[in-house]
Amino acid sequence: MSDYPKLHNAVKNSEVIEIVNDDNEIYKFRRFPFGEQGTFMDKELISEITESMAQSIKSEDSKFDYIVSPEPGGHTWGMMVSYVCNKPINILRITSEKDDSKGMPVLRKTAYNHNYMYFDSFKTGDKVIIVDDVISSGTTIKSIIKHLLTLGVEVIGVQVILVKGELYKNIESIYHIPVKYLIKD
Repeated sequence: MSDYPKLHNAVKNSEVIEIVNDDNEIYKFRRFPFGEQGTFMDKELISEITESMAQSIKSEDSKFDYIVSPEPGGHTWGMMVSYVCNKPINILRITSEKDDSKGMPVLRKTAYNHNYMYFDSFKTGDKVIIVDDVISSGTTIKSIIKHLLTLGVEVIGVQVILVKGELYKNIESIYHIPVKYLIKD
């Protein structure tokens, strides 16, 4: 556990909260400080995550044009990593209501809610790396990849902070896209 000591500690000490999902069921959600419901992070954890993700992505530097990151958990990390890597970013914005004026909406279903991701400013032939916080079931990343492919965008890889279990391997086997992560829970 010498790699990423601050990150391992953050995962170990994360709290579990109960969220009532859209189907009125209780979902036990681990609130990681670096995830979509996290709040406080010390600068050492921010630095450890940002520098480690950027280092992982830099090996692919000449192969991609920009980073794609979804709200709510990935876009913060995508912005920091894009800055360190000196690459542009395209943020997938999220709303709870469908709004065609914001771009092309794609329904995003998770274990605890449903919302819409908006795809804007993509061009056929773009080459991207997706940066997100956590992969649990993989449904968010799979829906992003599927839609990007319909737009003619080539996904070079996926970089996340944490994968839960082995479901991330489905992304690799279905789409033949490497998924890199800092730690596994």
